[in-house]
This record gives sequence, structure tokens and C-alpha cells, in this order.
Amino acid sequence: MITIEPIQSKIHLEVLTPDQLAEIKTATLHVLAEVGVKFPSEKALKTFAEHGAQVDFESSIVRMSPEFVLDAITKAPRQYLLSGRAEGTDLHLGSGNSYFATDGCGHETVDFETGERRLSCKEDVAKMARVSDYLSSIAFFWPMVSAQDYGKLAPLHEMDAAFNNLTKHVQTETVMGEPMARYAVEMATVIAGDMQTLREQPPLSSLVCTIAPLGQDKEGIEGAMVFAAAGIPVGFMGMPNMGSTAPAVPGGALVVGNAEAVSAMVLMQLVSPGAPVFQALLVSGMNPQSADYIVSSPEKYLCNAAAVQMAHDWGVPSLAGTFGVDAPEPDTWQLGRDSVYTALMSALSGTDITIGLGMLKASTLLVPEQIIFDDEIYHTNRILGQGLDTTPKGLGLDVIAAVGSDEHYLAQKHTRKHLRQRWIPKLTHPLPSMDASPLPDIRQRARAEFDRILSEHQPEPLSSNQQKELNKILQAAEKELGT
Repeated sequence: MITIEPIQSKIHLEVLTPDQLAEIKTATLHVLAEVGVKFPSEKALKTFAEHGAQVDFESSIVRMSPEFVLDAITKAPRQYLLSGRAEGTDLHLGSGNSYFATDGCGHETVDFETGERRLSCKEDVAKMARVSDYLSSIAFFWPMVSAQDYGKLAPLHEMDAAFNNLTKHVQTETVMGEPMARYAVEMATVIAGDMQTLREQPPLSSLVCTIAPLGQDKEGIEGAMVFAAAGIPVGFMGMPNMGSTAPAVPGGALVVGNAEAVSAMVLMQLVSPGAPVFQALLVSGMNPQSADYIVSSPEKYLCNAAAVQMAHDWGVPSLAGTFGVDAPEPDTWQLGRDSVYTALMSALSGTDITIGLGMLKASTLLVPEQIIFDDEIYHTNRILGQGLDTTPKGLGLDVIAAVGSDEHYLAQKHTRKHLRQRWIPKLTHPLPSMDASPLPDIRQRARAEFDRILSEHQPEPLSSNQQKELNKILQAAEKELGT
């Protein structure tokens, strides 16, 4: 049976006060009304115009009043389901759980056998899906690298590799444009069984990145409109970069990203009132000396946590970006420091869903054993979030009374029971060797665990009919869209 262990945090972190939340919302509504957001899609512009927004068709700028925004966004649900295809894989957003996922969509991988860096392929997606199906830290799956051996159709082949090697929920961040989205909906319908089940128990969701500053991607927004109409949850991630595509201050970056994501969620409600949406903001910074893209900085961690509060203030689920730090190697001090900050702060803030496990170099490079390191960080954070148990069971008064002051606790059944239940990090606390010989280093141990999972874990396969239907859809897409 597949096990998913979400973070259920009893510790609540708020980096924004109620007054600060109100100030950001007021500023965002001002930007949407006075500055506007660019929607380079005639279909989107017409939809806005039909519903009364102020649309400049020549510049593709849409301006919307605060009343217009608030009326639309209140139609979006705070709670809904992301479904898997096996028992125990349904994710209930808005339940208080924080569900984590892999990261994507990188373009390079360290080859699983040779150790050489190369461009990624569909088989890499499939292998990482199998490992992700096993790990209890992974609640849903982003295809971690691109299926570059399938060219233009890579997004659909990434979905195919995921559905065939994973029983958990799949979220695509690469399906773009109306034609591609239509094929993705067909594939998701094959997994769900029918269109009604697709709406009620969607096995697929989508994440679309906005274009900073204050713009949307034509293909991304038109694909999202297809998903919204079909009932497939779709989220929008603003990625403002302080100093280049956003003001060089965290608050200004949050306002820019907020306006981008909210304007897109408003459009989804115009397309299909009640469409399930979610919001994500991933703020980064520019190094003023080199112009490098920096994702590992204190301001970014604060903005991650603030973004969770902002999404919930709008009344929608939040997706947080975690892990995926700048570090180029797995077993480094830098990676441990930055991964803990991003993942722990987002979980304590109460994010609904979170992506990031398994990637390096700002989410561009796949190193196979990295996901094992991140899994251990995740479970450490999960236990931190749970806090301490001070109930009678957690205080152990019965066993304290039984032992008293003259004995020890080793012979107690209570000790045996609870020691077995404790989670111990295996990478940093491995079992000693039987002959006292030196153990492999930590990176070798992580890779050995990765290889064990890949060789032993076999996810429940799709039915032969489902596999045939997916192949037919891929062939039809190739015929229409080319390769």
C-alpha cells in the first residue's frame, strides 16, 4: 500500500501581520485597477471584456476594479480534492495538511549509470516517478526533468511516463496552449474513467507561470482556460525577481507577483465559476555584482511564507516553492542550510501543497540521490511541525510510576513500543556494520537507497486498455502538432 505522510503542523508561523496583509491586498487591487496586467491572448481579452473589465485590445492590457476582482475571486473554492489512482493517495486541500512534491522541469541529469551530465529524457521521468511513488514524503509528482527525446510533444510524454509509473496525483507545469491542453484533458480522462469523475476526483492538475512584470504567457493562459473548463485544478505562479522584473524590495515583489497570479485566477472564474485554482509566488533576487539569479536568500524565505498567507487571504489554496536551491551538489553545507529554511518555513506557514524535492542548481539539474537527501530533510521537518505531545499518553506517567527511582526503562514494554515508533534519520544515523568496517560515505549511502527503491518498487500498473488509450492520444497529438 502506498503511504503518504503529510506535514500536520501544530506550530503556526505568520510573517505578515493582519495590517501588512491588508496593505499588500490594497496595493495589489490598486495595481490591477490602475496599472493593469498584460494578457496577450485575444480569447482571454474577449472574456474579460464580455464580463465588464476595462480592456485595451491594442496593448492587451486588462484593468479591473477592486469590486470586479473580489466578486470573481470569491467564487473560487478554498477546499477541493487532488486525486491519485490508488488507495491512500487522495489529497484534501484546505484540510490543514501540507503535501509536498518533487520539483521540475529540469533540462539536465546526471546519468544514472555513467555519472556523466547529459540532457534529460522520458526514461528519466519514468524512473523518478517510480522512486517518488515509493517515498512517503512525496504526495504528488511533478515530472522532474523534460522528455527532450520527444521534442514538441515532451509535455504529453512526461505525463505518460508519470501516469504509467506512479499511482499518486500528477501535476504538469509544461503543458501549454489550447491544443496541448485538450490532449492532456483526454489523457486525464482516461485515468479518471469519465468526465464527471475527472471533475470530482481529478488525477491531474496544472501549474502555469506568469510573466513578470505584470504579464501572462499566451500559451500558458489559453491552456489554463481549457483546464478550468474541464474542472482540472490550475494554479498560477508569479516569479518576480527583485531588481530586474520586480522592485528591489520584497514587498514590491510580492505585490507584482500577487497581481499576476490573482488576475489569472479571476480569469478562470470568468471561464468557469467555481473552477478550482491555487496561488503560488516564488520571489528571487538579482545579484547586483554579477546579475546572477539568486533563489537562496533570507528575503526569499520570508516571501515564501508570506505568499502562503496571501493565498489564504484571497480564499484559495497555496502552493509554495521549496528546496530547489542554488547548490550544485547534494552533500553540502549550503544545501542543508537553504533546504531547511525553505521547506520548514513554508510548512509552518500552513501551505496546502509544495514542490521542490529532488533538484539542484535552481531546479535545473537532476542528481538521482538528491531526492533521498531531501526526503530525510522533509521527515525531519514533519516531526518538527508536529510539536510535542503533552497528553497523558505523551507524558508517560504510568511507566514513570512503574519504574520509580531504582530501575531503568530498558525492560519496559512501553519503551520497546515507542522506540520502534520513533523516526530516526538513516543517512546521518545508519546501522553499524556487523564487522565494524567503515561505512560508505553519506552520498554513497543515499545512492544505494535510491538504487534499492528503483530496483524493488513496482507501482500498480495502468490497465492494458488505459495504456492503449494513452498511446492513441499521443499518436493523435503527434499527427496534429508534429514532433
